[in-house]
Amino acid sequence: MIVVEFDAPVDSPMPVTGFELGHVSLRWNGGAYSSRQLGSRGLLMVYLAAADILTGVPTLLAHPDASYLFTGASSAWSFALRRTRRHGLQLSTPAGRLLCHTSEADYAIAVWRGTEQLLTARTPTDGGPLTDLQTAIAVFPDGYRR
Repeated sequence: MIVVEFDAPVDSPMPVTGFELGHVSLRWNGGAYSSRQLGSRGLLMVYLAAADILTGVPTLLAHPDASYLFTGASSAWSFALRRTRRHGLQLSTPAGRLLCHTSEADYAIAVWRGTEQLLTARTPTDGGPLTDLQTAIAVFPDGYRR
């Protein structure tokens, strides 16, 4: 089981522009990998990160040899996903250190749920980040929207 969390602290009276800085965390049985580990160097634009990670799911699912490298805008934090024949998806650091294995379905559902929680907490106002998220949501596979 894998969990994807987006954390965008925003003061309630302020409108959410979608460019807010925050953190992304991946957790699984026995481990975690988070942009928090880098402190302020790990801060990234969370709403744009959610759109990017959402877009990566259909890319992975559509191509049998696909891999995906997430690099957070204005951040030093990233992760890589690669499909393997035996273990589903392999999550690793960009340098290749194995973090965990997960199924495609578990990863897709975790990304969807994490994004859903982010948008339930605060949805950005009109603009580029909201458009990017709406586009990513539209191409996300229906089978994983739960």
